Amino acid sequence: MVWLDDVRRTFKLVLALAAAAALAGCVSDAELRQQDQAQCTSYGFKPNTDAFAQCLQQENLARRYQLEQYQAWPGPPYWWNMPVPPPR
Repeated sequence: MVWLDDVRRTFKLVLALAAAAALAGCVSDAELRQQDQAQCTSYGFKPNTDAFAQCLQQENLARRYQLEQYQAWPGPPYWWNMPVPPPR
């Protein structure tokens, strides 16, 4: 039954890694704003100016547009999605 313990340990490790990967993809609104601010600052805009606010708005709109394009993608060509016949 030693192999069963190894399987359990491996399963727990894979499950923990999958959970960590899923949580790593989550970004809060505050983190997104911080990233946008850093990006606009790197462009040379000064905080608390109209140009900086416009840059933040454009970064937000660009992210929304990119997300919409991703969600609107129809997927791979139809022959990749061919249904598999049930086993007989």
